Amino acid sequence: MKLIQQQIILLAFVVATSTTSCNNSSESKTEPDIKKTETSPTVTDLVFDKMLGTWQSEDGKSFERWARNDKGGYNSAAYTLKGTDTSWNEQATIYLENNNWIFENTVKGQNDGKAVRFVSSILQSNTVQFSNPAHDFPTDINYTIADANTLNAFIVGPNKNGGKDTIPFNYKRVIQ
Repeated sequence: MKLIQQQIILLAFVVATSTTSCNNSSESKTEPDIKKTETSPTVTDLVFDKMLGTWQSEDGKSFERWARNDKGGYNSAAYTLKGTDTSWNEQATIYLENNNWIFENTVKGQNDGKAVRFVSSILQSNTVQFSNPAHDFPTDINYTIADANTLNAFIVGPNKNGGKDTIPFNYKRVIQ
């Protein structure tokens, strides 16, 4: 009887050890995958979430308001205030398509009122760049969260001299 008890204890020990070593083996196999993605923002660490709220330009006349939409993307409206009048200048939507973040932008008085599509080319936790080399101007749209209350944006595109022009848009948060 004592021999049977010893065999049962030994068998239980072997099973427990095998299960533990299998679990450790599984974790070490997935560890490199986790390390590869550590530099890529996760859904909870996107620059877009940090952009939510209303931002006011340095001159105090222009605003950008970012909100999350019900489709898992983001919407923006850019407007200026002249006295008590609000002039809506631009609307944008950011959404995920085939593992790429897409920025579609409609600017009042441009492109026959049609949205222009840009694809994310840089995506980090505090910075995003969208590119469309086929568009006349801009070809690149950049947003960087400098700190919790500072949004620096700029657009880049070709100029008539064969170079590139950069136009900055710097904002301070007014509403989160």
